[in-house]
Amino acid sequence: IARPKAGGQKGIDVVATVELRLQPTDAKIPFSQPWVDAVERKIAKATGFDARTVDKTLQPYLCNLCVSEQMRGRKLGKALVRCVEKITTETWGYSKLYLHVDLDNVAALNLYRSEGFKDVGFRWNPFWAGDAAEIGYFVKSYNSENR
Repeated sequence: IARPKAGGQKGIDVVATVELRLQPTDAKIPFSQPWVDAVERKIAKATGFDARTVDKTLQPYLCNLCVSEQMRGRKLGKALVRCVEKITTETWGYSKLYLHVDLDNVAALNLYRSEGFKDVGFRWNPFWAGDAAEIGYFVKSYNSENR
């Protein structure tokens, strides 16, 4: 989401962003380069890490939702979540949407919970992942009643 720059300046200010992609449902926090994820998954498998999955196929994954500080409190985050949900269910035809959220980010956690996201109940936690296990992995399931 962008708006014209203030004060008659040329250009635009980006005030909010979100990313939607397809991901395996193994709770791994994705890198920006998919090939790095593939390498890490191969390392995990080779070292015997049990990478559970929720679904056997790639599923929609909401990430990098960000609202600029001066625009917070205006429900832009909620609007972006709902926009991504609409793409997920109506355009792509999926019935679930996954995301990660820092459990210390109270505003984000409250937003996702208020929109119906639930903790999946497991984390990506190989020995090299450090604090990755502290990041919540959430899902929202859709049916014909909440689309």
